[in-house]
Amino acid sequence: MSTPETPPAPAAIGAPLELRCGLTLRNRLCKAATSEHLGTPRTNDATPRLVRLYERWGAGGFGLIITGNVMVCRCALEAPRNVVVDAATDGAAVAAWAAAARRRGAVAIAQLSHPGRQSPVAASWARPRAPSAAPLRLAGVGPPLHRSPVAMAPAEVEEVVEAFGDCAGRCAALGFDGVQVHAAHGYLLSQFLSPRGNARRDAYGGDAARRSRALLLACRAARRAMGPGKLLAVKVNASDFEAGGFDRDGAAAVVRALAADEARVDVIELSGGTYASGMACLGDAHDFAGADARGALFATLARDLRRHARGVAVMLTGGVGSPAAAARALGAADLVGVCRAACVDADVARRWLAGDGGAPPAPAPVPSRAPRALRRLLVPGLNYGWYQRQLQRLAADLPAADLSHLPFLCVALPRALLFEPARLSPRNAAALGALFVAAAVATRRFYSRT
Repeated sequence: MSTPETPPAPAAIGAPLELRCGLTLRNRLCKAATSEHLGTPRTNDATPRLVRLYERWGAGGFGLIITGNVMVCRCALEAPRNVVVDAATDGAAVAAWAAAARRRGAVAIAQLSHPGRQSPVAASWARPRAPSAAPLRLAGVGPPLHRSPVAMAPAEVEEVVEAFGDCAGRCAALGFDGVQVHAAHGYLLSQFLSPRGNARRDAYGGDAARRSRALLLACRAARRAMGPGKLLAVKVNASDFEAGGFDRDGAAAVVRALAADEARVDVIELSGGTYASGMACLGDAHDFAGADARGALFATLARDLRRHARGVAVMLTGGVGSPAAAARALGAADLVGVCRAACVDADVARRWLAGDGGAPPAPAPVPSRAPRALRRLLVPGLNYGWYQRQLQRLAADLPAADLSHLPFLCVALPRALLFEPARLSPRNAAALGALFVAAAVATRRFYSRT
């Protein structure tokens, strides 16, 4: 029997995996979370296009499928077209979404998220809530995308914890096999974990144990709401790649706490990066310290952190673009998250399991001779927009295409800066867009004061 200090030998990508909750995954390949932005613009319900997208992934051979951001609070969105699951949600649409993902035998779970300070002005005029009033700085982007946050009162933290539980219970009741609590990539629970984002001196801040309190409470609330037999996963960063932020030591403490907690977490997914530091999972391997240029971006970190999981399955996501890279990743983890390849090929898991390792299309690279800081800023954003458009093609039953970055830079990005048009009438969209540009150019006080 393997000890915590001696990781088990790598498993084949087609080997089944039994989880603590009793569910068994038919293989080790997971369609990792992808924020699809395919909800309805005004009511934030699931749409037929979203159902069709997950129907295609459900038939694609994955053992586990994780949805993109399902928001737990209607007043806090990561993007205007997020799906929200609460008392006002169209339950039939969510049930159809879950059924489509599960129809061919995959286990499907909903990723639950709260953006905290990463809620952009395109989604809401209101100042976002966060652990502390530390603003989100995206150097080089141009007009600010996010207002400076307001520090949450303890009662507001408790309300968000309850919202995670309520959302988890509804997702499970509507057909999902469980949920994933999103505590990575700089979202709210990730902000609580980071010394840079959390300057609190109450029960939710200070030392590492108190910074992890909000996450543990959210997990317990989700487990209580779902009951036994449902899959509870957590996504955390192996590193934020920010000086003085959440690092490997912090990740090790959180993994230990999750493995031992009464919530009985089944899967811990490791990823990395934030919007401020650059999304490592969408960047290039050599731009991020600790990355493995052969495929799995966080294999070295994951191998170390796996020693602390003690019976909880560890999933490694980031940079896995071939069966060989997936097999190498299983030397450091129990599951492999596939994201970019799944955005351009819904059948990628079936092909890999059959031994077909053909490389899927990829966006045009930013030259490697460009300064590293510039690459870490540009590459994740350009890749994000490119893969977003591929998801829209998959949802429309279109094949992947070799897309130019120009439509994203000239259309999609300005639309994000000038508000999501589908939420507004054309006249109001133009008026509010002009007002926003004028305000952003004239003064930054709008972003730091009420």
